[in-house]
Amino acid sequence: MASLSTFAQAPMVVPSEMEFAGVKLKITSSAKKEIEETLDLLTRSQYHFQLLVDRSNLYMGMVEEVLKKEGIPDDFKYLAIQEGQFVSDAVSTANAVGFWQFKKASAQELGLRIDGVVDERKHIIASTVGATKYFKRSNFVFDNWLWSMQSYLQGLGGAQRTIPEKDYGAKKVEINAKTHWYIKKYIAHKLAFEGFVGEGRKHPELQLATYEGRGKTLRDVSKEVNVDIDELKNLNKWLVGSRIPDEKSYKVIYPVKSGSRPIAQNTERPRNEESKVSESTKSAEIKQPEKSNNNRSIYAGVRPVEGNIGAFPHVTGNIRNEYEPDQIEMNGIDAIRAKPNDNIETLANRVGKSDSKIRKYNDLGENGKLRSGAYYYLKNKKNSGKVHYHIVEPGETLWSISQDYGIKFKKLLQKNRMREAEELKVGRVLWLRFIRPANIPIEYTDVILPKNNPIPEDKMIKEVSSPEQSTGKQTQTTPEKKSDFEEEESVEDIEIGVTRKVLMATAADTIVTHVVQPKESFFAISQKYGIELDDIIDWNGLNVMDGLQVNQALRLVVPKAYFSKQKEATKSVIKREVFHEVQKGETLWGISKKYNVTIEDILKWNNKTDNNLDLGERLKILQDN
Repeated sequence: MASLSTFAQAPMVVPSEMEFAGVKLKITSSAKKEIEETLDLLTRSQYHFQLLVDRSNLYMGMVEEVLKKEGIPDDFKYLAIQEGQFVSDAVSTANAVGFWQFKKASAQELGLRIDGVVDERKHIIASTVGATKYFKRSNFVFDNWLWSMQSYLQGLGGAQRTIPEKDYGAKKVEINAKTHWYIKKYIAHKLAFEGFVGEGRKHPELQLATYEGRGKTLRDVSKEVNVDIDELKNLNKWLVGSRIPDEKSYKVIYPVKSGSRPIAQNTERPRNEESKVSESTKSAEIKQPEKSNNNRSIYAGVRPVEGNIGAFPHVTGNIRNEYEPDQIEMNGIDAIRAKPNDNIETLANRVGKSDSKIRKYNDLGENGKLRSGAYYYLKNKKNSGKVHYHIVEPGETLWSISQDYGIKFKKLLQKNRMREAEELKVGRVLWLRFIRPANIPIEYTDVILPKNNPIPEDKMIKEVSSPEQSTGKQTQTTPEKKSDFEEEESVEDIEIGVTRKVLMATAADTIVTHVVQPKESFFAISQKYGIELDDIIDWNGLNVMDGLQVNQALRLVVPKAYFSKQKEATKSVIKREVFHEVQKGETLWGISKKYNVTIEDILKWNNKTDNNLDLGERLKILQDN
């Protein structure tokens, strides 16, 4: 297992060039700064970094095996850390759940089972297989794994609207200030964890193994592997019912401690059943959950392992005397902490400044009041933040964020193109360093909700780790109550919550009625209109597992831009047929540009299922007259 002593001595450096899944990345100086910010947030606490490393290594071998089997580049394993940080039952504000943060309808379209028996989003192997299906479907469109990863955040339609078609199939990509922040965040995760996670690295005292559980109960398995039933429940929250289904393989996760070996088991399966499962896997439709996209923050008993909250404000100086003037700084600005009975007058008197100065420095206005125990500035705040972005967490306001980062309230509004203060939606991406460009819309990302109970894997790691193995001091701990952990609700009682999205159009949208045609699927309709599958489900109060009926009426919120494209498409209905003979070195992208058509059209006209071309192959092309 990698030691963090080396990490502590040698700061991580963002290179000018690196590779991701066969794509060469050239990183500009402006992008380096953003990546370094995320790296700093990830690695600032050596203790919590090590905790995440240990938790990731418990599962990473399983993820690597699935990626290899499904033909997905190994680099995607670091995205698993970025998405769910290997917390099986992580739930976001948008009801995205599990290791890879899937919303219910999207997961079911990918072939994952979610019902009163199992929730495969919480199963490390099943959910990783689901993620690989999405990556394959997306890469079929982009022919570039980097854009496929970006679409995991934006959805396929969102990524297609963002990424220029000329960049499809690119083998070299420049990472600059305009590159989507989700990609830059991923690069930081890869740089932070690639020397410490995966490739056979394991905790010396704790590993996770799998045991075939089809048709059994967890109590049956606990006896067979000699593991406490409560430990099995905590590691297998994917099982909602009392008995594991027997129609396919379900691997039960169990701990192997202190040098013990996994239980040997005969898991051979009938060939006809393997073939049946394989075919059903291939035929599953693929769609990515709308994640109003990736700074996703998760709590591991402290705030936070990643993200911005908790990293700011930075309070330094003589903390013991933080209630007195000239003792501490907050974000590099003179500050003081308010006493329990303080008001603006008493605090101003203590620091020798006027009431109006205190109000001005802290954007309190005429009616603003002090909060007991909060920190307040004694000099002007800055015009910009020290980091580029902040993801809004529950309970936060524009004022509290301006205080956390030491940025003037009006400047925060200006950088986010707000004329006046707005109520913030959880997950909104706020700009702190620069003004959000006019051509970049307001973005949102899911925020994983804090957990009341300690993460079971972390609890086991702490139990088996000796003091000599500890690599840092815990600085922001949350006391663990044994009763909290023991009284965790039974997996049989868990209910999966659903939040419906309201059918409501903005100035850029219009509400239409779509009549379902023969053989149309949810996925096909979502792609036709460039909307998200989950939204179709929510707007119409449907269940994706019930399917669609011919002539069924669906109410949809469709971007007005869709109708503009339709008008352009109908200007030249009559087309002439020509044939192109593939020459050496030609690609589908190059051919599509030559004839001013799309790659998807060429594939459809020639009944092709992939981007591969043969020398001399004749391709049918339909052109406008």
